[in-house]
Amino acid sequence: MGKLTKLAGAAGLVAGAAYLTKEENRRKVKKQIDEAIRVFNPDYKKELGKPADIDDAEMVSEGAMTSVQYYNQYQEDKSQQ
Repeated sequence: MGKLTKLAGAAGLVAGAAYLTKEENRRKVKKQIDEAIRVFNPDYKKELGKPADIDDAEMVSEGAMTSVQYYNQYQEDKSQQ
């Protein structure tokens, strides 16, 4: 089983290298990586009003307004700067 895993990994590495030889494919991959980094950035989530804290997210789904009020205050402070 170990040899098969190594062989599959090597084949994937070769296929990935072959795919990235084209400039267009490299740009596509870089764009997707940049987008993934931006989505998982906590500041990005705050700006969209999606609390990174699970407890806050659950409170909003239950109807609590604490997170909504926090977000509104954050937006007001941000617009005054």
